[in-house]
Amino acid sequence: MNIAYYSLMETITISGFKAKISEQLRKVRAGESILIADRETPIALVSPIAEEPRARIRKPKVEKFAPLPPPSSIKYDPLDYLFEDREAR
Repeated sequence: MNIAYYSLMETITISGFKAKISEQLRKVRAGESILIADRETPIALVSPIAEEPRARIRKPKVEKFAPLPPPSSIKYDPLDYLFEDREAR
């Protein structure tokens, strides 16, 4: 990390950022970058997004569902087979 680069931007402590988060985010939205430090150690850089994010989650235009399977042709209840099997044990 280049320390000279970080000295040009606003540096704020974690507690200061938490206390004034709305104000700090307005500055970021206006184009500023803010360095968040834990005591004297830089830990995070909050900066504006250069471009509008390309990936977006969109809802499908038409909701399509898989068709239901045809009704079963089994003449007996599967539970009858299960109970029959358990009685044999």
